[in-house]
Amino acid sequence: MTRFSLKKLLGRGGKAAPTIPSDLNITIRRQHRRSLMMRPIPGGFEVYIPRWMRPDNPTVTTFIAKSLDKFGNQAPPIPPTLTTREEITAMVNHWAAQMGLQPKRISFRDMTRKWGSCSSRDNITLSTRLTWVEPHLAEYVVVHELVHLRVFNHGKDFKDMMSQYMPDWKTREQTLHAIRF
Repeated sequence: MTRFSLKKLLGRGGKAAPTIPSDLNITIRRQHRRSLMMRPIPGGFEVYIPRWMRPDNPTVTTFIAKSLDKFGNQAPPIPPTLTTREEITAMVNHWAAQMGLQPKRISFRDMTRKWGSCSSRDNITLSTRLTWVEPHLAEYVVVHELVHLRVFNHGKDFKDMMSQYMPDWKTREQTLHAIRF
């Protein structure tokens, strides 16, 4: 992820540079892609550009300005915190003890495409966006990632273990997948 200052971007655009509100949180990400894309996220916008294109390219600045006109120059609000990181960490410790497991490390990271991950070294990484969901949904993610410490796939053994510890896990999973942040 690359974050660029709008002042820096607009400073190179010259007199014809479009007006972009400086208080907007805009993150520019380079990807293997052919076209530009912008999407609203809580508290700001993400702009995806081809790897070969520089973020200070006037095409990028113009694209951002036109896209903001479409979105209305207003970033979606950041959802209220429903579960704290401390509560989620306590959930991990509680469930790990119940399941007889011990992750080596628990960390939080802003992940836009998934709620959590588990490494082969027994490290669990949880999305900071879990603080925006109800506690029972965050608990589902915690149990899901802890099960991966034993079963590193989503096969029959994984599903059996999930059902053993959280019988309603499928309902929670469906509810969580319906949420878009």
